[in-house]
Amino acid sequence: STLSPFPQVLWPYLLEFVTPTQFTNALTPLCKSLLFLAMKKQEEQQEEKEENISLIRYDLNANLPSPHALSTRLLVVSSQPYLGDGRGPAALRLLHVLRCSVHPNLENLWGKKIPLLVEHLEGK
Repeated sequence: STLSPFPQVLWPYLLEFVTPTQFTNALTPLCKSLLFLAMKKQEEQQEEKEENISLIRYDLNANLPSPHALSTRLLVVSSQPYLGDGRGPAALRLLHVLRCSVHPNLENLWGKKIPLLVEHLEGK
């Protein structure tokens, strides 16, 4: 994470592993890693004064799962939040940070509701 080319290489590559069901057991660390990378990308966008820009560039990588596939997979996984060592909250956190990438109109709704749901699931 400290070397500059790693986030650009890892970001699209790791996103490809979210939707295949054979990687379900790896989703907790995968979502946490993607969350870290997404937050780095958001910081870069804020420095460049870009707002509500999609973090996922589908025009640069055809192998990425669609916004519908990503949101469906993360919502399904979060429907059983206590399985897989915190898989549900990790999936929701990733979904929260990807909300503009899924659809720009989700910014207001998911920006408020998902953090509350994660807090509830974690008992805070």
